[in-house]
Amino acid sequence: MNRSQLINILSKKTGLDKKDVKRTIDEMQKLIVQEVKEGQRICLHGFGSFKPRFQSSRPARNPKSGTAVQLSPRTIIHFKCAPHLLELMNK
Repeated sequence: MNRSQLINILSKKTGLDKKDVKRTIDEMQKLIVQEVKEGQRICLHGFGSFKPRFQSSRPARNPKSGTAVQLSPRTIIHFKCAPHLLELMNK
């Protein structure tokens, strides 16, 4: 499922306009990124949590040329699935 399909499905299920659903998804994404960027953890009960995670510098390879490169340190957004959601997925 892609973004536009998600918007269409949510619009049909909630009865909201597609513009309102799109705006809600956009604002939710902005809020999650903003809070995680500030070092906060976002927990959506029953769904999962987003938190910042530091990745140190590490060696890697360019898949096209095979040359070794060094990846710089960075912060990523880590998502951890809620146990209840995992339980539902594995029934």
